[in-house]
Amino acid sequence: MASMSDAEPKAGAIPLRRTTEKSWRSPPLEEFKERLHKALDGVEDFSFRENLGIQCWIFMDRVWQRKNKAARGRSQWNPIRYAGAVIPVVAAGAGGSLVAHLHGTVGTVIGWVALIGGLVGAAINSVRPGIEHGIDLTKAAHFEQLYWDVFTYAMTSLRTDTPEDIAVALKDFSKRLDDIALISGATTATGT
Repeated sequence: MASMSDAEPKAGAIPLRRTTEKSWRSPPLEEFKERLHKALDGVEDFSFRENLGIQCWIFMDRVWQRKNKAARGRSQWNPIRYAGAVIPVVAAGAGGSLVAHLHGTVGTVIGWVALIGGLVGAAINSVRPGIEHGIDLTKAAHFEQLYWDVFTYAMTSLRTDTPEDIAVALKDFSKRLDDIALISGATTATGT
């Protein structure tokens, strides 16, 4: 039976190369300005709209930073949190040993209750970081969507919207940013 290592590449096949994945970054201000100038070419109040476009870029940069913070905020601490789940079990075991010096059924019942309580506490402590990590990944996805919505707005609608419509859109983006940051409460990695 032939294995994958015995297989030779077919003629004309592109060899696979290992690549290191770079994290994507939002475009630098100068690159964004070039795109913005093309999008706003010929508009009467160019300086006004260019300034608002730069404000969009600043906002987008802030949103992208929060997206990155949410994506990696908890994952780096999860191993420590999982190790911390052992503490309630050890404490319950120690408490159970001390109570075991009580004789009879009462001592046995109290010992078992302490041990089961410690196991339940450990289970809660070990599951909670995983749930929080999932929430942060959800927040990261929402932040990324907001980033692209602001970018699209700056490149397509900023040219034609009235100043009043622009103000409404920017307030909406700001409100969405606040709403995303509060998805799981202000104590998360991206709540500040």
